[in-house]
Amino acid sequence: MKNENKLLTRDYISIGVFSLIYFVIAFVIGGIAQMTPVTFPFMPMIVALFAGSVFMLYIAKIPKRDSLSILAGILLFVTGMFWMMSAFFIVFGFIADFICQTGKFKSFRRNLLAYCVFALSPMGAYIPMAIMPAQFDEFMRRKGDVSSFEGIINAIRINWWIIPLMILGTIICAIIGGFIGKKLLKKHFEKVGII
Repeated sequence: MKNENKLLTRDYISIGVFSLIYFVIAFVIGGIAQMTPVTFPFMPMIVALFAGSVFMLYIAKIPKRDSLSILAGILLFVTGMFWMMSAFFIVFGFIADFICQTGKFKSFRRNLLAYCVFALSPMGAYIPMAIMPAQFDEFMRRKGDVSSFEGIINAIRINWWIIPLMILGTIICAIIGGFIGKKLLKKHFEKVGII
């Protein structure tokens, strides 16, 4: 019984496959959202909306301790973003893992709550704009020309109140994305006993 919660070789393969799928969805859709200064602040919300199905299927397929922490670790490894985003992925990955474990990965409500937490990880790229703009600006300049985004980065810094709105919007989109995932995967959820 105790070994049922341990990750096996096939689980690690599934984690690799789902990490790739999540990465493609999050970074292709997120990349498109970040192409213009107007859509730049909406990236976490858009990703939360579209990645909900993948997250819910991931939980259904790999309902084991540390599976979300490993997903978060893989995602932070490939992002190459500001250190705070990496910290958010690690911390929120562990929190999401814990939340799912409290419901033995079978509670849709807890899995949805875990997804809402996990979906906030990209906010680690936005919060520094408000609380440590000089360090964030230096990081972005080292990565390349950001002149087209200077206005939006400064707008977020000056209008710090937009961060709580982005967090709220991301949570709302994560809830919608989670319910879309539940609807799309209803038969699979019933099969594995997620209620």
